[in-house]
Amino acid sequence: MERCPCCMARLTGAVVCPRCQADLGSVISSEQYAQHWLVHAVRFWSEREPKLATLALTKSLNLKRTPAALVFCNFIICRQVQEVVALLTQKKISEAKHRLHALRELQPDNELLRQLQGFTRSLLVE
Repeated sequence: MERCPCCMARLTGAVVCPRCQADLGSVISSEQYAQHWLVHAVRFWSEREPKLATLALTKSLNLKRTPAALVFCNFIICRQVQEVVALLTQKKISEAKHRLHALRELQPDNELLRQLQGFTRSLLVE
């Protein structure tokens, strides 16, 4: 963290803001936990555990939306959308629906995921 979220003073790694005396320990701790979960997400992905990677990345993003986490999020979404489409072509609609739900937790406002979810729903109706 470069600036105090309370008064925008420049920080030099202190846990207490030198200007407003705000205790930044919890904020710094949440940033560290966000990094911790991002590392786990990458590890799970490399171990071919996409469900665990998605869960870990969701935890990381809920703590702090870092540029690295957002890039990894987009990467996972691109890869998993391909998997969801493959599951749909294999008529494994229920599994595709569950994967899609996990992806929507990562990025609820993603237009591609929204459209794919609508398509999946239409397949369930048919």
